[in-house]
Amino acid sequence: MNASRLSDDAVERLAAVLAEVLATGSPDPSSPSEPSEASGAEVRRLALRGAAAILPAVLAMQQVQEWVRIRGGVAWGGLLHRRCVMVPTPLRVDAAGPPFSVGGTTVRRADRSGWELLRATTEVSAGGCHWQVTHDLARRTSVHWAAATGAGKLTDPGDGFDLPSGGRFYRLAYRDIRSWAEATGDRNPIHLLPGGAVEAGLRTGPDDVVAHGLLIAALSLAVVQPSTDRRISLRFIGSVDVPASPRSGVEAWATVAVEPGTGVVIQDRCPVLRRG
Repeated sequence: MNASRLSDDAVERLAAVLAEVLATGSPDPSSPSEPSEASGAEVRRLALRGAAAILPAVLAMQQVQEWVRIRGGVAWGGLLHRRCVMVPTPLRVDAAGPPFSVGGTTVRRADRSGWELLRATTEVSAGGCHWQVTHDLARRTSVHWAAATGAGKLTDPGDGFDLPSGGRFYRLAYRDIRSWAEATGDRNPIHLLPGGAVEAGLRTGPDDVVAHGLLIAALSLAVVQPSTDRRISLRFIGSVDVPASPRSGVEAWATVAVEPGTGVVIQDRCPVLRRG
């Protein structure tokens, strides 16, 4: 199977997950819609747009997971996404050589204030273009430091604000998170195991998981088209907390909003993703 077909298949898998979320879009925060066949064509168009835009980051993240696996003794669990930058670029060869490389990935590591910080730069091809993708990840390393600060997030989302007119609200359920994990191969326990996010230093409920940063980014890129220069910069400044257990026997979900024009994603009046 050629690379173009593989890329198309990957976009279809990501788009299938996105479509389930996009179909719940509503201007009313109290009642995101049930999936509707009437809006199927538009939902699919947006889902394909978001999936194609996020594909380089997904492929690069898979390479980072491979780096973690080869390095040995380092678990994938507990790594939090902080930032992602995707830049279309000509294929380059670094003659100086990276500090560590696998599958076109270079990784730099640092320890700071009780956190292990990883910056992974990866070369991938997607959508007929070559991309340089940089992922910034972090993992809590100091239990005492986390306890002293209330086991907070790496970054604070800041003051709350209301969504401008024209924004839409979307529903995220645990099954969406599991579907994204299956489509991308990212099975970090913070996304799948209740309690995993708390253990990683996030303020979530004991029965909550956090949505994949790239799923939230794909939703943003689906709703608000990327800039014409094709460079995409994403900053994950908070977690999207999703209940993993039914409530009163009914599936529970989280509600997020996407700000029109900017693509900022908001949960509970606090931004969790910014672009640019």
